[in-house]
Amino acid sequence: MMIFISHLKPDSYKNILMHSYWIGLLLLIYVLLNPAEGYTTSRWIDMGFFQFQPSEIIRLILPLSIVAYLHRKESKIRLEDWLYTTIAALICSYLVFEQPDLGTSIIIGFVIFSMIFVSEIKIRNIVLIVLLVFLTFFLFLEAGLINENQLDRINSFFSVDEDFQQSQSKLLISSGSLFGQYFELEKVSKIFVPVETTDFIFAAYAYNFGFIGVLLILFLWFVFFFRLTQILSISNSDFDKFVITGFITLLAFQIIVNISTITGLLPLTGLPFPLLSLGGSSMVSTAVIFGITNRIFIENNLVI
Repeated sequence: MMIFISHLKPDSYKNILMHSYWIGLLLLIYVLLNPAEGYTTSRWIDMGFFQFQPSEIIRLILPLSIVAYLHRKESKIRLEDWLYTTIAALICSYLVFEQPDLGTSIIIGFVIFSMIFVSEIKIRNIVLIVLLVFLTFFLFLEAGLINENQLDRINSFFSVDEDFQQSQSKLLISSGSLFGQYFELEKVSKIFVPVETTDFIFAAYAYNFGFIGVLLILFLWFVFFFRLTQILSISNSDFDKFVITGFITLLAFQIIVNISTITGLLPLTGLPFPLLSLGGSSMVSTAVIFGITNRIFIENNLVI
C-alpha cells in the first residue's frame, strides 16, 4: 500500500480526497445503524471475509479531505472555509463518539486544530473556532444528545484513577528489566494483561525487549517525526504543510496516549500503537500515511 501510494502524484487524487469525506461519513452512519455481530460496541463493519473499523479510516480521510477542500482553488483560505471544515469535523467526531470511541473523537479534534494552528488564520479567528466547538458541545449536552454514560467516559479520560489492567500492565513492563525476557516468553502467561496484541501491545513489547528495546522504538519514531518537521520547514506547498502537520499530530497523539494509558497516566481509551498493534485497518491507514509522506518528499525533491 505504501509503495502504491508513493507512485501516485497528488494532483491525481486531490479531487478524490475532497469527496472522500462523504464516504467516511456514510460509513460512520452505517456502522451505528448496523453494528457487526459479536461486538458490544458499534465500531466494526463485517464484510463477510474481513472486518474493518470506519473510525480508523475517518481519522485518515478527514484531514486529507479537509486539506483537499481548502486547496480546491488558488485563492486565499477564508475564515468561512475553516468554519465549514470545523463543522464537518464536529459531525464526524460526534458520530465516532457515539460508537463509543472517545479516543478517536479526541484525535480528530487535535488533528484539525493543529492544521488550523499552522495556517495563516488570525489568532482571534482561532479563538472563534474553539468557542464554536465548545458551544456545539454544550448545545448537544442541553439537547440530550450526550447521555450520562458518555459524560462518564469524558470524565474518566481526564481522571487519574488506575484500574487493575493498568497495574498489571506496569508490572509486565517492569518485568522486562533492561534487556527484556525475549527467551522466556512462557512467563508472560503469569502476568495477566488483556488484549496484549492490540491495546496493551507496548507492554508486551517492553517485557520482551526491555528498556533498551523501548528506547530503540521510541528513537525510531523520533527520527521519523524529526524528518517530517524538516519536510515541513523546507516545503513551499501549503497543501504539503497541512498534510504533514495532520500526520504528525495523528501519529504522535496515538503513540503518546497509548503509552500513557498502559502506564496509568491516562485511563484506557483503546487507541492502537501505530505499526505495532494488531489490526488491519490501523496498519493500512498508517501505510497510506507513509506513502503520501514519501510522495511529498519525492515531489519536492527535498534534500535533508
